[in-house]
Amino acid sequence: MTVRELHSPTNLRVDLTSQAFKRDPFPTLARLREAGPVVRVRVPLFGSVWMATNYDAVNNVLRDHRRFLQNPTTAGHRGMGWLLRLLPRNIQPLRAQMLIRDEPDHRRLRSLVEQGFQRRQIESLRPRLEALADAALDQFAAAAQSSAAGADLITHFARPFPLSVICELLGLPQADRPKFTRWASGFSSANSIPGILWGLRRLGKLLRYVRDEIQRQSTHPRGGLLSALIQVEEAGDRLNEDELLAMVFLLLLAGHETTLHQITGSVWLLLKHRAQLDELRHEWSFVDSAVQELLRHFSFAQVAKPRYAREDLEFKGQSIRKSQMLLVSLAAANADPDQFPRPEQLDLHREPNRHVAFGAGIHYCLGAQLASLETEIALRKLFTRFPQLRLAIPDEQLRFSGRFGTRGLLSLPLHG
Repeated sequence: MTVRELHSPTNLRVDLTSQAFKRDPFPTLARLREAGPVVRVRVPLFGSVWMATNYDAVNNVLRDHRRFLQNPTTAGHRGMGWLLRLLPRNIQPLRAQMLIRDEPDHRRLRSLVEQGFQRRQIESLRPRLEALADAALDQFAAAAQSSAAGADLITHFARPFPLSVICELLGLPQADRPKFTRWASGFSSANSIPGILWGLRRLGKLLRYVRDEIQRQSTHPRGGLLSALIQVEEAGDRLNEDELLAMVFLLLLAGHETTLHQITGSVWLLLKHRAQLDELRHEWSFVDSAVQELLRHFSFAQVAKPRYAREDLEFKGQSIRKSQMLLVSLAAANADPDQFPRPEQLDLHREPNRHVAFGAGIHYCLGAQLASLETEIALRKLFTRFPQLRLAIPDEQLRFSGRFGTRGLLSLPLHG
């Protein structure tokens, strides 16, 4: 993967998918920022694209929805628009999701969806989320007791806990939750081409189920988020069926995969910083700031969804042509020393901590509060129930996903 700083005669070469980078990204992120606030990056599938690398540039792009668009078709990027049209017919409704919508479509969808979320205040869900975490930890405890090799945190807790939360939010019948969880888990855990193809098949089953569930809850509401989204209305406007399907998919993608890897990465970081973990275990009152620092430091979403230039423009000293792709490195912004002193150090008391792990601007993550609450509950429940928690294998044997743009462990074997 090559990054070229246009004002320098030399090329800076970095690998943003290597195990070394995923384990400790801070030196490479520093080299990216030193190359300039906007540089050229060669990434898998897309080739050479622009990337914003420091906190100021990343924030500017995320908040400037007039010059930088989410929808490639709107920006005139024919290749990406063609690629979206190649999606299998049964998952074409996913093109209706908010993440690839621009104003005014995005504002319309966001305002309707926010009403659905507000009907279930996130903090009021705490008792139920704690019960779901306890149930998932029972599975983890059983796995740990039955295996001398330890229990994988992802398989036995970090994945099932967020999925059970999503089932609860959607108000799905208890009898349907195992198959829903199986389909969702199969799709999100895919890391190879065959795995992705098989995952798409499972995704098709999941979407067919959700479409049927929308019909059922339209006539017999169950009081969950899905019922709220079906019923929400503003000035006579409602979400259509494809938009509802896309919202459920977004909830699975952002509310499940992001949360499971954030929980896993946070546990890994805390086990590497025992003194700070011990302080947290004895004083949970600062857990909110701890979670925000873990979000900043681990940064599962290393790169945000691509933006596309609406027109020819100048940005941070670079000439960007209409429809060109621009990536923003959330991880590099979260490691910018101009914003975060000694960014490579984990500091659970860090204040202020205006990280961009959830993005910024009009596309700021709708589920940020829920993800933070789930992470907090997961850490508190896990380390309270298992105070002697430790790695079951040497740290250097842990492996990360090689997927570009994310930072996630493939497994985290633990002894309780």
